[in-house]
Amino acid sequence: MTKRFNKKITDKQPSQTVTISVQQQIERNKNVIFEQISGSNIARLNNLNWIRHEIAFSEPKTLFQKPAKEQPPFFNYTCSKGLGAAYDYILDKKNNELTTSGIRDIHYLICQGTNIRAGIYRQYNNIIDISIEGVRIHAPDEYNLPSLMEQTVFEYNESTKPDTMRAFDLHYQLIVMQPFEDCNKRTARIVMNWALVLSGYYPIMFNRKSDKANYIRAIKDMATGDSKSYYKYMYDCMKHSQQQIIKQLNRSKIR
Repeated sequence: MTKRFNKKITDKQPSQTVTISVQQQIERNKNVIFEQISGSNIARLNNLNWIRHEIAFSEPKTLFQKPAKEQPPFFNYTCSKGLGAAYDYILDKKNNELTTSGIRDIHYLICQGTNIRAGIYRQYNNIIDISIEGVRIHAPDEYNLPSLMEQTVFEYNESTKPDTMRAFDLHYQLIVMQPFEDCNKRTARIVMNWALVLSGYYPIMFNRKSDKANYIRAIKDMATGDSKSYYKYMYDCMKHSQQQIIKQLNRSKIR
């Protein structure tokens, strides 16, 4: 049994007041990182390379690694290589507007060299691997995807929420929409990080062992209307990622 799901995210969320102290910590960390990397190209380059490795290799292994016999040959390696290319893309486009064509470009980079139709919207109905009260969610019909993607990007650009929450909303919407035939979560995380980079933040890395269960749980929380738990988890991951970056910078012997 499946059910249609088209949850509308409004600009009024109760978690905006609950997470304000975390937001303040994130803003302070953002300034600390900026101060530490300013005027130090080598330290900045080393740090960016470390983040690239975490996003391209550590993160997918932590969240969704399957036994080799359950994956197509070289799939994990190829997708990790593609994630690295997609990460380079969002840094190169840090001054560009976020667009649907950019999202398709990211999916193309992630999936190139695999048997997945890279950068092309899916052409069949899809059921998301998330259950609500025992019922799996049915993604929007494939023929609605082009207009829904345009609407999603428009709502992201027009939202009056804090930049961080706008990025988190975009991440969630792409997951429940399932615009591509595969690698939607990977794409959603890179697009979210693109949105964060556009706002002057560093990317989020989901590289803790606890993220394997907590990441999916947070998405389920949002799907059932518990936006507070979803935002709380995402802010916690963002703060943890910033702390990792600061720790890496402090370890650097070249200033």
